[in-house]
Amino acid sequence: MKLERHQLVGVLLASMGSLALEVVLTRIFSVTMWYHFAFLAISLAMMGSALAGVVLYFFPRLTTPESARRWIGWAALALAVSVPITFWLYLKMPFHIALNRTGGFTLAQFLVFALIYLDLTIPFFLNGVVMALALSGWAAQAGRIYWADLTGAALGCLFSVFALDMLGGAGALLGLSVLMALAGVAFSAGWFPRKPAQAIPLAGFLVMTALLVSNVVHPWLQIRINKTGGEEAPLLYEKWNAHSRVTVYEPLYYPFFWSVGPQYWEKAINESSTFGYALLLIDSVAGTPIQNFNGDLRQVSFLRYDLTSFVYHLIERPETLVIGPGGGRDVLAALATDAPHVTAVEVNPAVIQAVRGPLRDFAGDLYGRSDVSVVIADARGYIDRSPQRYDVIQASLIDTWAAGGSGAFALSENSLYTREAFQTYYEHLSDRGILTVSRWYLPERPAETLRLVSTGMAGWEAAGVADPRQHVVVLVRLLSGSPGEGLSTTLFKREPFTPAEVAALAQKAAELEFTVIYAPGMTPTEEVGTFISAPDHAAFINAYPLDISPATDDRPFFFNLVLLGDLLDPALSGSGVYRTSMEAIIILFVVIGVSVTFGVAFIVVPLLVGARKRGLPRPPARVLGYFGALGIAFMLLEIPTIQKLTVYLGRPVYSLAVVLFTLLLCSGLGSLWSSRWPAETIARRMRLVFPALLVVIVAYVMLNTSILQATLGLSLGLRLVVAVLLLAALGFFMGIPFPVGMRWAGTRWPGVVPWLWGVNGVMSVLGSALATALAIHVGFRITLMCAAVVYALAGVLLTTQLAVSPESRLADS
Repeated sequence: MKLERHQLVGVLLASMGSLALEVVLTRIFSVTMWYHFAFLAISLAMMGSALAGVVLYFFPRLTTPESARRWIGWAALALAVSVPITFWLYLKMPFHIALNRTGGFTLAQFLVFALIYLDLTIPFFLNGVVMALALSGWAAQAGRIYWADLTGAALGCLFSVFALDMLGGAGALLGLSVLMALAGVAFSAGWFPRKPAQAIPLAGFLVMTALLVSNVVHPWLQIRINKTGGEEAPLLYEKWNAHSRVTVYEPLYYPFFWSVGPQYWEKAINESSTFGYALLLIDSVAGTPIQNFNGDLRQVSFLRYDLTSFVYHLIERPETLVIGPGGGRDVLAALATDAPHVTAVEVNPAVIQAVRGPLRDFAGDLYGRSDVSVVIADARGYIDRSPQRYDVIQASLIDTWAAGGSGAFALSENSLYTREAFQTYYEHLSDRGILTVSRWYLPERPAETLRLVSTGMAGWEAAGVADPRQHVVVLVRLLSGSPGEGLSTTLFKREPFTPAEVAALAQKAAELEFTVIYAPGMTPTEEVGTFISAPDHAAFINAYPLDISPATDDRPFFFNLVLLGDLLDPALSGSGVYRTSMEAIIILFVVIGVSVTFGVAFIVVPLLVGARKRGLPRPPARVLGYFGALGIAFMLLEIPTIQKLTVYLGRPVYSLAVVLFTLLLCSGLGSLWSSRWPAETIARRMRLVFPALLVVIVAYVMLNTSILQATLGLSLGLRLVVAVLLLAALGFFMGIPFPVGMRWAGTRWPGVVPWLWGVNGVMSVLGSALATALAIHVGFRITLMCAAVVYALAGVLLTTQLAVSPESRLADS
């Protein structure tokens, strides 16, 4: 039977809602749990889809064309209803138990984690049912269905960005439920024999719309639980977007310092009447203070006593750029030093909106001052494109403990802390300029500070500095009440520090109760100084028990300090700094383990048993391997590509939207084109498609870096065009192998479509985890080449299978 246009619209809307659900859940996981749980959303989506294939495989009568067309509308309606129900149940779960950070992974944690997994898999399972029914009901038109599926997913990515910004986390879920209910209406047109039944999908759509509108007018579905399981304090401000959830709480009236000498804390209280601050949190964990300010810079001069502001004691009237200004504390410190102008570059617009909006009077309209320019962009890309040079570039404790726009596809990537980034900073410093970067310091094992120093010195070397050791000074102070943890501020100067500058610097540091652990000409007394002074940095890095090698744009995982062999080290698990890095890796392995376990238990074993005991059709091993390889290869290419474009486009949300939209849309076009192939030409054409795909991947790997660097200075609009053109050919050829294989296999071995769908889903889960692990350990370039190798394997499997399939059989299909 012909596939009608309204049925294609149903596929598109269901896929659009499902992809949007995946993105929105990454944001919600980052708020309610830790950011590295964002990776779980991919696993849920793929596993639910695969499980749907298994269920339909065991009920083949549902996959007959007539039954599939009859039930697909009901499945879409159930999908729409399941989203708010499963999310409400999720909010009632004690998920803070799964986040217990006091010991190892316990049975209670596993059970809660499994319960969350099963609950939130339900919507993705129902979406998998919808897609499998569509492919079963119109198997001969798999290419058109796959085109609608991918196009809907591409649009879903854009919709998720819009929905999060306009509706918030819970509201976005209700919004995509409306899309899914509308899919049910599209599928049901003409397929319900009784008029009352025909009205049910429409009624479901109206109910979902009413729930959305009611939540906008009077919010009833909200996230008010933090990572500890407790209720949040009263909010002054809340804003969701694709970056994060930003919240601001009631002001606290005592001075905020990252690290300060005791006498200067008291001095701040005595000198200022505006030392209060309001705490701004990003995803309930990454904090930045909004400093109370009445317009009198003398009242905030106490900010210069903080270790993060030490640079302002060294340079008079510095032209300053602040990376990640947040609530504006570093901006005020610069202005209090008589800085003539400060450029504040913030990637998250919701942070700026908070300071300019409800906290405007409290913050003294800081971001409205004529001597402050606020830029909403990725700081690395902005600096790279800027023709200006600065006396001070400051980055104080810029973390990624939130699932940013690309957070679902990485653990802790950060393009601000790479060798190439530091080279850019060097090139944009004035002749007297200093880059100041503050990070955590643990005296027993100062790996984070060591990695900062190693990366910065590598960047200075890349910029042509002969001996970076003469350009570096490191100061530290241990935190009050936490003798095992402290803060470091590292100064990277464009010109070498002179002996006179070192002497003056050391005197000022002693006055402010800071310790200089390295400066040119000093005898090192601890590990950071020993490393900087070492004649062979590479040998020191290789011998060190943690990963302190310079981070690079190809491997920008600055915060992943813990190697696999260190996961059970109790000395590391006791530190908040290293524990987070350890947890991220452990969560990655837990997700892989749970996904593989569930995949084997609920997909592989049932399929094998069902094929043997019930006489159900079973595709050849080569065909199963083919669809599994496609699932792995697609993820190996997609994930590092998203990471790579973040710096280029300036904001992570742009990278996420452009990469997913372009790859999915162009893959849909490739699928649509291949759906028009005559059956007898499939074998010949596929023998050409895979070599073409491999050529495109290799060309992309070899040329993308130079193309991006050459066009980085273009306007945002032109850079978006360049990114789309760079990815278009990749997406087009990546969209051909799956639908062609599905069309061919589905007609040669009737009833196996759910099996193939399930195998592809399971291996996609594994592929997403594998892509992240490979990127962390070997970098994006090798990960992309691994994608080419796996695609080549898929081509070999299909070619060998076609070789044993007579052409006459292909023509019959």
